[in-house]
Amino acid sequence: MGIKDKFFGNLLDSVTFVSLALLIVITAVMLVQHGVAALQEEGAGVSRKELAEEMYQKRLEQDKKIYKEVQRLFGMRQYTAAQKVLQKVQREHPDNPRSFIYQARLHYNNGNMVEAISSYRQAVDSEPDFVDNKTPLFLGEEIKDNLKAAKQTLAQELKSRPEDTEMRKALDELLYLQRRVAGGCE
Repeated sequence: MGIKDKFFGNLLDSVTFVSLALLIVITAVMLVQHGVAALQEEGAGVSRKELAEEMYQKRLEQDKKIYKEVQRLFGMRQYTAAQKVLQKVQREHPDNPRSFIYQARLHYNNGNMVEAISSYRQAVDSEPDFVDNKTPLFLGEEIKDNLKAAKQTLAQELKSRPEDTEMRKALDELLYLQRRVAGGCE
């Protein structure tokens, strides 16, 4: 081995050593950055969750105020008066999907199953959180119970009037709603 070979051998050893050291430093920096980013994301997730809960609470409080009179009349079983107040609320707050829930309850208690199912469908389509049991807006159990009773009524009416397309459509909507409440996908 000549001096030239030793020199290039030592140079290659040095370059290899520097490359490995640089690779270790880069890996360490990337791991630290990844850890910091994960901590920041976790902190952001908590604050997003807190913001969502705060938003839900504000909305529930607002709905409680808006529908206070409707709820009172509904509790007293004064459905006609509750319907009139609900219509006023719907004019004042046309974008609030909770009106569909109250409308469905009124139709259901008056025995208008087809209209009740249609109103529940509008409510669920405009506010999916009504059937999401992970949110404070969840009303799935109430909807499920009403749909179960309505299904029996509609099935009996369909037997007596098998050519009635309105009943068949209502039964289809009812089945759709049952899947939504149960967490099924469309």
